[in-house]
Amino acid sequence: MESLVVRALQNALLPVGRSAQTDGYLTDNGAFSILNLLNRGQVKVNRTTALSLSAVYNAVDQISNDIAKLPKGVYEKNDEGRFRRKEHPLDYLISKRPNANMTQFNYHKALMINAMLSGNGISVIIRNRNTGIQTGLDLIDPDDLKSIKKKNGLIYYDIKGYGVLSSEDVFHVPGFSFNGISGISIFRYAALNMGAALSAEAFADENFKSKGLVAGIIKSDKSLTGPAKTMIGNAMEKRLSKGDINNIGVLDEGMDFMSISVNAQEASLIDWKKISITDVARWFNIAPHKIKHLENSTYSNIEQQSLEHGSDTIVPWAKRFEEEYDYKCFSDDEHATYYVKFNTNALIRTDVKTKSEYYGRAINFGWHTRNEIRDLEDYNRIDGLDEPLTPANTLTMEQINKSEQDE
Repeated sequence: MESLVVRALQNALLPVGRSAQTDGYLTDNGAFSILNLLNRGQVKVNRTTALSLSAVYNAVDQISNDIAKLPKGVYEKNDEGRFRRKEHPLDYLISKRPNANMTQFNYHKALMINAMLSGNGISVIIRNRNTGIQTGLDLIDPDDLKSIKKKNGLIYYDIKGYGVLSSEDVFHVPGFSFNGISGISIFRYAALNMGAALSAEAFADENFKSKGLVAGIIKSDKSLTGPAKTMIGNAMEKRLSKGDINNIGVLDEGMDFMSISVNAQEASLIDWKKISITDVARWFNIAPHKIKHLENSTYSNIEQQSLEHGSDTIVPWAKRFEEEYDYKCFSDDEHATYYVKFNTNALIRTDVKTKSEYYGRAINFGWHTRNEIRDLEDYNRIDGLDEPLTPANTLTMEQINKSEQDE
């Protein structure tokens, strides 16, 4: 693509004095310089512009939906076992209604989107002034987060409408981070790659509108003055910019028009779109088939990729949420035994056959009791189904003798 024509045109057609941008911009250097020319120069990449790429939109939508739909609850683990504590104030906030304006699904989805695209998912923990018990979680727009600062070993958040808050009053899920405190927007590093994809989309649109005619040069056997060149150039530009099917221009004797066009095939847009989808999948750590790129997918590897999606993509994000809830939303007395759980097992609920086989092994080998499986399927418990089963060929002599004595 970096042809002699492109290099020759760069100095003539690009604005003078353009300097390279390093954060969030794609410069006019490299293979896509001609595409950026069509997009009128720099392409600013941020959470708004990037979402115009279908692969980015779908990746963000998929991951945030998966986090939002996970069953969530407060649990206590003691000597007697593990128990759901629905009476705990936090359980209602994270499983039903975090605030008066949002369901838990919408709240966790938006928080996840902010963490991915802006680097920081932030909400303010609202507490009862008398008891200190949390009564709500107020989602904060990323633009309202002014700063995150560390002072004397403590973290402080400057938030529009709230002022400066200490870390204990802020629920914070960071994205990629070097210091473990403040996250970095994915576009800090993905700007070049996604900017090229945006330029390719813009080029495809311009190519479609202009029927593939991008620019051209008028050659003349006669010497032309400056004003004459300008007049002829403006006339041809006006004619070519019409974009109609019937677009015929007439040149004077001795003049010839040489078009400089790059069609979709020459620009390798078809291949580039495939590459950009794969790159987006890498940036968001999501399997390509999850963003509807099925070119190299089969039934067997999609099933495996779905399992990897849960373990490699969703579980790390879920752990961030769980650990932040555990630290910020329990009292000192509760920290030892109380914890928040995002049930990532919900992600393996695929077809009935696969689910039945999994549940069957879980029951027969004692991983789950039959009532625990009924809980997973939201069925009522049945008396007598709380004991774990043990395969007969794995019973010890002590268990066999005890069974005979009971009979």
